[in-house]
Amino acid sequence: MSNLLLELKGNPEFNRTIWPPKLFVYDDLLIYKKRSWFILREITISYNQIARVTLSKSLLFAHLEIETTGTDNIRIKYISKSKGNYAKNIIDQKIYRSHAKHNAPPDNSQHKVISYERSMNRLKELENKGKISHKEYIKQQNDLLKKLKEF
Repeated sequence: MSNLLLELKGNPEFNRTIWPPKLFVYDDLLIYKKRSWFILREITISYNQIARVTLSKSLLFAHLEIETTGTDNIRIKYISKSKGNYAKNIIDQKIYRSHAKHNAPPDNSQHKVISYERSMNRLKELENKGKISHKEYIKQQNDLLKKLKEF
């Protein structure tokens, strides 16, 4: 279950509406709600779908803009500067972590095993085609095993 980290709500007077837009920041996603007289628009966005977060500060308030990789961009106007800073920091950290998961370096030991398997397959092909003798095949196989054990 998701944990609510922060709720942002625009100022109703400056937004000129009874129902200002709201942003709910959870630990695994964002929910944006904007209501008008007859329609409630609710958008759920995961952190890996966020392209950029911009915080614009004026004298009294801040505006938070979230650009997504989809078609829906989010804009919360007239929020307090402190809450805006806090929200931007949280979202930036969540974006970084979600993108870091997708770009994690491969496991080095697994990479070496795959490399060993490819080399063994190539040696077997060379032996079957008659390019190397069985004696050379065994020697190369032992050399590859020694290299694999060193790591």
